[in-house]
Amino acid sequence: MYPLQHKSIGFRFSSDLSLLTLRGMGLQRVDSHSYCWDNRERRDEHCLIQFCVEGEGTVVVDEMEYPVRPGEAFLVDIPGNNRYFLPQHASNWEFFFFEFSKECLPLLRSLYGHTGPVVWVGLDTPLARQMEQLYCYGVEQGMGTQYENSRLAYELWMNLMECALAGAKEERSKVDEARAYIDQHYAQESLNLDEIAQHVGLSKYYLCKEFHRTFGTTPGKYIREVRIAKACALLLTHQDCTMEEIAHRVGYANNNYFGKVFRAEKGLPPDQYKRQSSHYDMVRTVYHRPKLRAEGGISPESATAPAAPPKTPH
Repeated sequence: MYPLQHKSIGFRFSSDLSLLTLRGMGLQRVDSHSYCWDNRERRDEHCLIQFCVEGEGTVVVDEMEYPVRPGEAFLVDIPGNNRYFLPQHASNWEFFFFEFSKECLPLLRSLYGHTGPVVWVGLDTPLARQMEQLYCYGVEQGMGTQYENSRLAYELWMNLMECALAGAKEERSKVDEARAYIDQHYAQESLNLDEIAQHVGLSKYYLCKEFHRTFGTTPGKYIREVRIAKACALLLTHQDCTMEEIAHRVGYANNNYFGKVFRAEKGLPPDQYKRQSSHYDMVRTVYHRPKLRAEGGISPESATAPAAPPKTPH
């Protein structure tokens, strides 16, 4: 248990100024699975930062579920399409929480665009210590004026944004590295998510989440698309290769499975694709890997096409 008194405190000021302010804060530990806040119909308006120091919680935002583990904080808008609770597999959840006025909404939305609702803070970091000190100050001293309150609230948000954006940049480089690893090793039959995640130093869950956020697809789907793109190039330019040879060259040990995956991706079996391409005078491969959302949103289907019109039938 966190070695501080577990309390909650609220702050109310009367003013005509629209300042970002702390409305409340606390340190809480829950061990009942009845703990659940569904914010879709709540009437109290504020934004929440909840920083996990022990145990584990879950937050669901726009129907996407995120675990919240020690060192992580989640941010939500209340009311909003989100909820948070103690999951069944966790025995407890201990956290600091900070409630802010709606003036922080532009900052929250900016963070969502870069990191999503969960931010890595760390347990022994300047930002974690700032949260603890702010809680202690609020409990012991209160907030003398609205201006002092607003200054401390802004200071926390600015440091949180700096931490989150720095982390997002680092994680983005790892996601780029994961994609490059797939591009280089797609022909290995053993290539899988565990291997990729271990190579870049991320958990499988986090890699999938960030890969999808960055590129609009999952690592598994990207592997399939890269392999099928390479297979298309071989079918169009290596007419003498057998289907089994092509399957092996793009990472499939089983020719039948290769055919099923190819048909699912392209809408026709590979041998038909190969025969169809023979009706063209010249074939040009337009790309060597799928175009992803971050590269302009071009789908693999629209990116590969024969470059010349078909021969005139005799």
